[in-house]
Amino acid sequence: MFLAFVSFLDIVPPQALAAEQTKDEFSLFEDEMKPAATPPAPVVKPTAPTISKPTVNKPTVTAPKVGTPKVEAPAAPATPAAPEKTAVTVPKPEAVAVPVTAAPAEETPDQKIERLKKEIRASPKNARLIVDLAEELYKKEEYEKITLLLWKHVDKIDRRGLLILARSHEKRKEPTEMIRSLNVLLGKDEKDFEAYNLMGNAHTLQRKTKDAMEAYKKSIELNAKYEPAYDGLISLYEKRDTPNLYELRILLQDMVQNIGPRPQYLRKLCEINTRDGTYEPAVQSCKEAIQKDPKIADAYVYLGLSYKALGEDAIAVKTLKKAAGDFPKSELAQYHYGALLEEQKNYIEAMKVFKSGTEADAQAGRSWLGLATTSFELRKYEISLMAYKNACKFDKKNAVAFRRATTVLRNAKNNKWTDQFEQASENCTF
Repeated sequence: MFLAFVSFLDIVPPQALAAEQTKDEFSLFEDEMKPAATPPAPVVKPTAPTISKPTVNKPTVTAPKVGTPKVEAPAAPATPAAPEKTAVTVPKPEAVAVPVTAAPAEETPDQKIERLKKEIRASPKNARLIVDLAEELYKKEEYEKITLLLWKHVDKIDRRGLLILARSHEKRKEPTEMIRSLNVLLGKDEKDFEAYNLMGNAHTLQRKTKDAMEAYKKSIELNAKYEPAYDGLISLYEKRDTPNLYELRILLQDMVQNIGPRPQYLRKLCEINTRDGTYEPAVQSCKEAIQKDPKIADAYVYLGLSYKALGEDAIAVKTLKKAAGDFPKSELAQYHYGALLEEQKNYIEAMKVFKSGTEADAQAGRSWLGLATTSFELRKYEISLMAYKNACKFDKKNAVAFRRATTVLRNAKNNKWTDQFEQASENCTF
């Protein structure tokens, strides 16, 4: 009895060591692995001796029985012997069916994650399963878990896994780690256009504009139809203090040529041409944009502005009026039609249109300013004061116009409103 007890003590430590090894191999899920490691503790002590005794008797009985069919095997009854053997092997397929993955399409995301964890524990070197799990975790925005998991297996994972790793670092605003993971990907394929685009995103996060532009341009060079790289470049050009309209126009023309004349590209080209003063190309691109998608206000607005710049006033008024009437929720359309009416000194109609602009976008400083100036001209000082306050609240540059109105009241010796305008305008500072 004493020797049996000592031998039992000797068996337990190796099992504990095995559990520790599996824990290290897949530490991200150590909580789930603990229950799998602890069951061996109740090593059925009393049954161990009793099982050994019957097993000695059974082999002696079965030995002759197995021997007799072997003698009859060469004879004619060989065919019945074969089915008996197949009947014995029938239980083995049950082991194949044990992975009860009976959750093909109906399983929830959490169930799929748990299933993948179990499959990975059974096959820890299966890189495809690891990437599948990372993909599911990405859908649940578990970005930290993804980075821990994939960096641990970075030498095994494929392109899909490395892209998920880079995007997870991007979500966590970790550009340095992004670049590190993308360098691994580019080491495998130096012509990976998607990796260069993400590299551009990483440099943008680092505020390294020049490096970001080079990365985006490299991505486009490798794949002229890859839209995200164009979007990255457009964003950089537009964020400059003075937007580079020439570069933007060239870029958008390339997008139309390489990807196709999509409505959003034509609308943007229509806007850029109008802002850059190339009005004849603007009219053409605006008309093409409207033809492709007539349900967006912007192209109508820039078409009207281009006609106005070309001296086609009647067509300009008609186009801008249509834009404001057809798109009441477009602040852009309301503002530009209101500005045209104000220019024509039609203050009553202009005030109504500017009011619609503030309703379309309650934070549009320019529409509030338009409402302030037109109502001021109509001597509706109460509305004008309220509008000036909001104009200044949403854009401090409107302080100049606010003070100008105050000066007009002071010169007119309108003491009732001068004090109120003066006090409010003093609070409106850059």
